[in-house]
Amino acid sequence: MPTQTDVVIVGAGLAGLRAAQLLTQRGFTVRLVDSSDHVGGRVHSSTTDGFILDQGFQLINPSYPELVASGVLEELDLRSFAPALRFSDGETSFEVADPRYALMPNLRALGGQLAPSDAFSLSRLLLAARFTSATRLTRGADRTTLEGLLEVGLSPSVINKVLQPFLRGTMLDETLETSWHYAQLLFKSFASGRPGTPATGVSALPLALLNSSPALQLHLHEAVTALTATSVSTNTASYSARAVLVATDQSTAAALIGTPDTGWRTQTAYWFATPQLEKSQQFRIDTKRGVWNMLDVSSVAPERAPSGRGLVVASGVGDRDDALVRSDLARLYDLDEGDVVLIERQVVTRALPKLTTPLNCTRPASRGDLFVAGDWMQTPSIQGALVSGRRAADAITEQLAA
Repeated sequence: MPTQTDVVIVGAGLAGLRAAQLLTQRGFTVRLVDSSDHVGGRVHSSTTDGFILDQGFQLINPSYPELVASGVLEELDLRSFAPALRFSDGETSFEVADPRYALMPNLRALGGQLAPSDAFSLSRLLLAARFTSATRLTRGADRTTLEGLLEVGLSPSVINKVLQPFLRGTMLDETLETSWHYAQLLFKSFASGRPGTPATGVSALPLALLNSSPALQLHLHEAVTALTATSVSTNTASYSARAVLVATDQSTAAALIGTPDTGWRTQTAYWFATPQLEKSQQFRIDTKRGVWNMLDVSSVAPERAPSGRGLVVASGVGDRDDALVRSDLARLYDLDEGDVVLIERQVVTRALPKLTTPLNCTRPASRGDLFVAGDWMQTPSIQGALVSGRRAADAITEQLAA
């Protein structure tokens, strides 16, 4: 006979883990099944030659409301980066800082690079995002990010020189066709918190969620072969439940239950070993080629590199020659190319689900008799995944309590 629990969750990513956390806290028995050898899905870290590498370039923003609500933030040992973006071609550079700390320096720095009206409009955009609620930011008709930037008065010059390089690395979208509502939420996150990295890599987040659910029954290395509203069959076992939640990525959910698959955005990440660097805590954006964004991870988390070494990640859309990326990194950090050593090159084909327009964060947390969760149902972000897991847990709680 199949083993029964109140809920079986398929998928141990952030959405599934958040749903499991809430359901176990509410007294339900929960079984979590995943085909992988680790929890966290795409939020994963590994160790190579003493360097702790994440799967792709990932940051955690402590201002995410659902992350705060999960209660695990203090467990992450999150190390925050400088609240600034440094744009550089290797000869000249300027910074866009968090407007909470450096509004006037922002205007002065931008004034040397952009028209005064653009410098003012960009700072106004960041301030408005910081102090406007998410509900108001996403009110009204949606449009593409490019259309939204033009409508708020920013010129093509500032879009191409400042915003597109930043958003290209964040949304993995070269044409800025992504939802403007979502872009505004990204600006809000940037202007509300200081993104960082855990000392042990981004895997710290899913592990913290798992550890906060001690009653959870976890089954890894089990691929789901069939499911219904009350049963799940895997390659090794069968389970029955009062409710089943599919909390996988969108492509897996499409194969299992026929939900839409809008496609993926790909990220290429290069992890480099360098000498230990100084004053390198800003997110650096290459304006010479406009392709690669770079961050010295070890500047705030030296534990992620062997003693005396630096760990820098370069990320972008598409693919480039390894030697060219190494040359660009050496230029941005004023290093000899011989001091920059490639540790690992990652092509993450499923980095982010595509999000065009309109943004829809109110999809029902069910499909027929099955419950569904995943960042693709909200926003392609840690916040989106966690919110989706919470919404699914609330829907399941309501059904089981009826």
